[in-house]
Amino acid sequence: MALDGVKEWLYGCTHCGTCKDVLNIFVPACPAGEMYQLESYFPSGKILIARGVSNGALDLSDDDIRERIYACTGCLSCEQQCGVYHQQHIFEIIQAVRTEAVTQGCLNPAYMVMIDGLKKDDNVFGKPKAERGEWAKDLDVKDARQENPDVLYYAGCMLSFDSELWEVPRSAINIMKAAGVDVGIMDKEEACCGGRAYEIGYVGEFTKYAEHFLETVSTLNVSKVVTSCSDGYSTFKNLYPKINIEMKFEVLHTVEYLDRLIKEGKIKFSKNVPMKVTYHDPCHLGRHLRDDGVYEPPREVLKSIPGIEMVEMERNRENAWCCGAGAGVSQANTELALWTANERLKEARATGATALITSCPWCERNFKDAVREYGEDMEIYDIAEIACRAL
Repeated sequence: MALDGVKEWLYGCTHCGTCKDVLNIFVPACPAGEMYQLESYFPSGKILIARGVSNGALDLSDDDIRERIYACTGCLSCEQQCGVYHQQHIFEIIQAVRTEAVTQGCLNPAYMVMIDGLKKDDNVFGKPKAERGEWAKDLDVKDARQENPDVLYYAGCMLSFDSELWEVPRSAINIMKAAGVDVGIMDKEEACCGGRAYEIGYVGEFTKYAEHFLETVSTLNVSKVVTSCSDGYSTFKNLYPKINIEMKFEVLHTVEYLDRLIKEGKIKFSKNVPMKVTYHDPCHLGRHLRDDGVYEPPREVLKSIPGIEMVEMERNRENAWCCGAGAGVSQANTELALWTANERLKEARATGATALITSCPWCERNFKDAVREYGEDMEIYDIAEIACRAL
């Protein structure tokens, strides 16, 4: 959304400070504000910056101004805690200022690399498009472009190109095949969903990929699209409707589909997986979906696995602390991304769990990086990896 489109919300903030802590338990809610401990990094400060840019008092060519605006993981915790009428538009305000920065040509070099990668190879990492389906090599899965499966599995950029995470999509496919699901992939013809482009202010690129996704998938005649990427899922369910993209097929996250297959009796876990785990709710699978946040299905899946002992972190479900990787932060501000992840790892360790389970590759990647950076003793897995062990 353009900056002019959010003007009505720029004066709603009462600067009460509610956005800074989780209601009732009074623990930190905003990663950027908590790390930098300056008002300009908190949501209330960013709204003042947006107001200043809108009325011409502040200039986006100022590096310090742009640093504040981009030091936001888009976790929407502020919107969860805020009690003022404009609460559901806080990140929309921040995203509008980012869009304004792009429009004015005040560009962040790290994001320019991402967009160049999108334009050249349809992914935010700039990896060769021809390598997008390498994760599925020797997996014996249908080519959706030629074999007309009932279900399309969409891996997304992170799971397609980060080989350390390939076990996630491979596990998802193996579970679906074990359940008798007729599933296929688009291989190298899969492209980015466009969600990251939207969050960093490149609305034009986002629209291009949204339209491409709809056009491509609609020709496959699938009944469902299943993805293990929470960012992609949120983009399909939450962002595409903003530009009137209507999908005539069901979109499910892997955890929703696994939960459904278990309840239908198509998946039965027989192997014991003796682990004490805690579950991290990805922001894009929770708060980004408002009242439709996917909180219970992943917990139901974990509870159905023999041997799993599930413990909760203090901040969970709609109040979960962010992993730190969202809205382009992991690409442009690794210090903030890793610090935020480590705060969550410390919270996970306090539960007595030996493993942190999530359902987002961006979360998993950032947690793994933080474990290496800070030396926290915690195993990191996607829920599909654990479920596959129990088959």
